[in-house]
Amino acid sequence: MTKSICALVHRPDSDREAFQRYYEERHAPLGVRHFPFTRYVRNHLLDAPDIGFDTISEFWADDIAATAALMDGPVGEIMRADEERFMDRSRIAPGGSDEHVLSAGALADAHEERYAVLIRYGAEDSMDMRDKVLGWASEMAERTSGVSVDFVQSWQTPAFPADAVLWTPDLSGNVPDQLAQSQVVRVRRVEAPAHTLLGRAQAQ
Repeated sequence: MTKSICALVHRPDSDREAFQRYYEERHAPLGVRHFPFTRYVRNHLLDAPDIGFDTISEFWADDIAATAALMDGPVGEIMRADEERFMDRSRIAPGGSDEHVLSAGALADAHEERYAVLIRYGAEDSMDMRDKVLGWASEMAERTSGVSVDFVQSWQTPAFPADAVLWTPDLSGNVPDQLAQSQVVRVRRVEAPAHTLLGRAQAQ
């Protein structure tokens, strides 16, 4: 299974509340019908109004490249037409994810608050920083479940707004000095029910 991640923002003539409502009521069900996702999560920001995006979406599929390629055909036409209705398409920021699940235990409820720690570092010290991020996250995972890290490779411009995202329901403890450039946002996590997913249905 492979994964991608994407930061999305509302149209200039709209706002975050309208964007997130449309996403859940109209756009997410449309995506579930047309893409072979094996998991699909939307993380809707609850604060940080001026951060530059409103939602971080996570997509899992058996072949994420083949799934993304569907945007080049009729499915893409359907999705782009719907995106025009509520998001600023010029600011879509997708990327591939190298996901590390550090403590098992899915969130008990499909709608759950958690934190996203957006970590930035330069390419010149990426391997060193990856080790530091994983070390910090692993310590966190020893005391709480549901901790994971996405190391993100941006696919286009604008770039995804972080080099790594640490997901955790509990942010007790201090951010290490080496990760001082990180930004913490609180999100509402909404996961598509497994029985609705095309990828799960095809696997059965």
